[in-house]
Amino acid sequence: MELKKLENVKVKCDFVGCGNMADYSINLKRSLFSGTTDICESCLKELYSLCGHYITPKSPPNMLRKKGEKNG
Repeated sequence: MELKKLENVKVKCDFVGCGNMADYSINLKRSLFSGTTDICESCLKELYSLCGHYITPKSPPNMLRKKGEKNG
């Protein structure tokens, strides 16, 4: 999957009910038949916030504390 910014292209957003012009393109390279979804910036921000409710990033492991060492 690849996300790229559209330049010099006038395409409407593919999301239903949105009449904005697309700013980004999501390229799905899953199989022999690949497809793209064109999306405007406001729909992309809304999709990002919806994903944030279901997927939260994990913090990286502490690089300074050694294994077996206790806090304090």
